[in-house]
Amino acid sequence: MKTTTLTLTALAVAAALFGCAQFAGIQTLRGADAAVADLPGETRAYAGKRPGSQQPIARTYREQPPLVPHAIDNFDEITVTDNQCVECHGPANYAKKNAPKMADGHLARSAAGELVLRMERYQCNSCHVPQVDAKPLVTSTFVGNLPAK
Repeated sequence: MKTTTLTLTALAVAAALFGCAQFAGIQTLRGADAAVADLPGETRAYAGKRPGSQQPIARTYREQPPLVPHAIDNFDEITVTDNQCVECHGPANYAKKNAPKMADGHLARSAAGELVLRMERYQCNSCHVPQVDAKPLVTSTFVGNLPAK
């Protein structure tokens, strides 16, 4: 028993010494000032303005959620009880508002038989995002899978 304990202790000390020596001289990618707080980026205006005043943004690939072509900064925060997106894009009003209808996969029938937004699809801006006119952070050679028009 004493031999096992002594062997395990020796292995633990050797591992600690080797581990410390192995990483000696390595610095972080951010340098010595890693504790300095990051500064927020420049705030940019959304590319679109008033809802309905511009064309939909072309999709790059078939499965891409549609992008929001209008500003959303004056919209209220989406909550469980309030979602302004549904006011224009929901099944009750999309035709009157001349807005794209939300996909049928986002809807379900209520107990009363009316179409309502499924709760797991309620946070629209998780997938559908507005656009800003910003220079890409990195160069990209991405080409979507949709045929050219």
